[in-house]
Amino acid sequence: MDVTAELRELIPRLHGTVARGSWLPGSLVSVATTAAEPYCSHVEPMVAVVVAGEKRMALAGHEFRYGAGEFLVFSLELAVTARITRADPFLAAGVRLRPELIAELLLEAPELAGRDFAGPGAGVATADNELLGAILRLLRLVERPRDFAILSPGLEREIHWLLLTGPLGGLVRQVGRADERFTIARRAARWLENHYDRAVRADDLARHVGVSVATLNRHFRAATTMSPVQYQKQLRLQEARIRLAAAPGDVAGVGHAVGYESLSQFSREYRRLFGVPPSEDARRTQPAVTGRTSRAGAARPR
Repeated sequence: MDVTAELRELIPRLHGTVARGSWLPGSLVSVATTAAEPYCSHVEPMVAVVVAGEKRMALAGHEFRYGAGEFLVFSLELAVTARITRADPFLAAGVRLRPELIAELLLEAPELAGRDFAGPGAGVATADNELLGAILRLLRLVERPRDFAILSPGLEREIHWLLLTGPLGGLVRQVGRADERFTIARRAARWLENHYDRAVRADDLARHVGVSVATLNRHFRAATTMSPVQYQKQLRLQEARIRLAAAPGDVAGVGHAVGYESLSQFSREYRRLFGVPPSEDARRTQPAVTGRTSRAGAARPR
C-alpha cells in the first residue's frame, strides 16, 4: 500500500482516537463526508495535509484552494473563513508548528535563516512523499501510546525540518523567528480579537502595538493581506454568524452586539462575506455552527 492510500485508510480510523486526546496538543485529523457552507475558523501556526477531497480558505480578498496531495501552512494566528468544497470524503491531518523547535533548527542550520517569504501568513504547496511519509509514521503511533511518547518528538522534528527545507520554508521560518512584520501583526490581531465589538481608532491600536500608524498598516497588511479595519470587520461577521445560530430571528440584535450601528450595513457586509443575507444564512446553516464557541461564551486559549 502506498503512502497516500494508507493515510486515506488510517485517518478515518483515528478520528475518534484523536478526539479523545491521544495526539499532539493543537494538532488534528479531519474527516468530512459532505461539502459544507462557509464556516468561521480561528487558526494557529500549523501545517495541514490533505489526502482526499478539497477545501478553500478565504483571507480577506485572497482565496487559498488546497486538495489531495497538497499542504497548507499558517504562520500566525488568523481568523479565516473556510469551506469544504469536495468531500468524497474530505480527509486531512494537521500538525501544530512549534516556534521553539523551528528556532532550534534554524540555529543548527543558519543558512536557512535568510530565506524570506514575501506573501501573507498562509501558503499552499504540493506535499512530496517525504513529508507525507513522516506524517504517516506519526499517525501510526497514535494507536501505540507507549511508542508515541518516545518516538513522536523525533518525527515532529523531522516534519518541521522537511517544512523548513521545502517550498514554503520561508513562511515556516517566520513561526520561529522574531520577524518584525509578523510580530506586529500578531500583537495587533490579538488585541482586535479581544476588542472586535468596539470602535477602534488606528492611532490607538498603533500606540498599543508600539509603532506608527503607517508601520502598523504596512506590516499588518503584509502578514494578513488585510488592513486592521478589514480584519476587525471579518472578526465581527464571524462572531455574528455564530450568534445567529443561537438567535436566528434577532438579526438586528446580533448586528448591534458585534459592533454595527446600522442594520443595513451589517446585512450588506454579511452578504458580501458569506454570500447570503444574515437571516437566510442563519436558517440554512444553523446545524453546522451551533457547536462552535462564541467569543462572548468562552475565551480562546493562548
